[in-house]
Amino acid sequence: MQQTTQIQASIIDILKDMTQEWDMDTVAINSGTKLMENLGFVSVDIIHLVVSIEEHFKQKLGFNALLMRDGRYVDDLRV
Repeated sequence: MQQTTQIQASIIDILKDMTQEWDMDTVAINSGTKLMENLGFVSVDIIHLVVSIEEHFKQKLGFNALLMRDGRYVDDLRV
């Protein structure tokens, strides 16, 4: 459980860095934050996030595993 919390905290930090210059009302980023609905992410932002996570953890992530369920793209992603 501790490792999951640390990973989630790192992802939240990455998201805060990505969105700090965006003209958004103050949005608290936490485990329930939806990337598209709450942060206004579009596809290029998702790609940038995945690449940033890969660089941070020095591990490749499968785009399909993250973005697709049952052969269809997911509607939104949570932190």
